[in-house]
Amino acid sequence: MNKEINVGLAIKNIRKQKKIFLKDVAEKSGISSSMLSQIEKGNANPSLNTIKAIANVLEVPLFKLFLENTEKENKIHILKKEDRKIISTKNVNYELISPGIPTELEVMKMIFNKKNSESSLEPKEHKGEEIALVLKGKVKIIIENNSAIMNEGDSVHIPASKAHKWINLSDDKSIVIFAVTPPEF
Repeated sequence: MNKEINVGLAIKNIRKQKKIFLKDVAEKSGISSSMLSQIEKGNANPSLNTIKAIANVLEVPLFKLFLENTEKENKIHILKKEDRKIISTKNVNYELISPGIPTELEVMKMIFNKKNSESSLEPKEHKGEEIALVLKGKVKIIIENNSAIMNEGDSVHIPASKAHKWINLSDDKSIVIFAVTPPEF
């Protein structure tokens, strides 16, 4: 029985896992972005030389692109609560709640353990934009020179590269869920 190997899907999965943009792989491989997109979708059959060039750019051995993908593309990816990655500081815990699959979106849970806990000493910036939702408690968000009080159920957009920080105003824990793209954790 002949089984077709989806080289394009392997390329796409490795590229996303390594967080490399499609246009960068295409350019360094000497093909157009639209051609690489068609290859990844399984709509084009690349030459062996093209596959070699892509493997070199992805820094993987050529054979890796021909291994059978045992995971189905439509598989449901679940991350159990007990398997979450956690970063803890003295007053704040961060939990990665996104399943560990290549994606352009990351979802985090930030838990402030006591009143006046701060996410950082100074406002920090990063390349990704965020949407955040206060699940529990009351917090202050500072974005550059602006600040606002947020209560349970409030949400905010934080533009990319804008320095920001959070302060817990509740007497108890506050919990904020946020999504960031591209992933940072």
